[in-house]
Amino acid sequence: MQEYIFYLPYFKSAGKTVAVKNENGENVGQLKRAHKNMWTKSIDFLTRDGLPVLDSISWFPIFSCGLKVHLQVQWEGRTVLIDHVEKHRWVIKENGKTVGYLLGKGIIKNEGEQEIRWLNNVYMLSSHEAIEEACIFNQKREKVAEFKSDLFHFKEGKHSIRVIEELPIPIFIASYYITNFIMLYI
Repeated sequence: MQEYIFYLPYFKSAGKTVAVKNENGENVGQLKRAHKNMWTKSIDFLTRDGLPVLDSISWFPIFSCGLKVHLQVQWEGRTVLIDHVEKHRWVIKENGKTVGYLLGKGIIKNEGEQEIRWLNNVYMLSSHEAIEEACIFNQKREKVAEFKSDLFHFKEGKHSIRVIEELPIPIFIASYYITNFIMLYI
């Protein structure tokens, strides 16, 4: 089983790069929030970090443009953009071509799921209230990866993903980041 470590930013609206490192501390990828313009970045900050009470009305039309979550993911010399196109739905693009989707199905922390379609494969990011950690399952419902939070370094945002086979790790981390830390109510 391989483990990859990443630190999520303290502020949900932060555009800070999240480095993904392997067990040897080598950088194997990264992901970064992308805002369409300064207006959307300002709304994002106000509703997620400045006045969190506004997050509960996150899909009110005036705020919805700022609350869409876009990510740029890089690994193995590849750059993938994850564009939030509508509530519960993201499109994964590489070189302008659609290569996958993220489809939300409920609140992840309350037994919800997010379907991850990557090339010809379908995975499910899922958690259960009885289990603190989220897991990734393949089409056969076999667990292929699990996320862990480092309780000793939780304030620093330290998390890890343990995988059983070669998978698109940064795409899974991006899905986890979106559903568990940025958009709890996707």
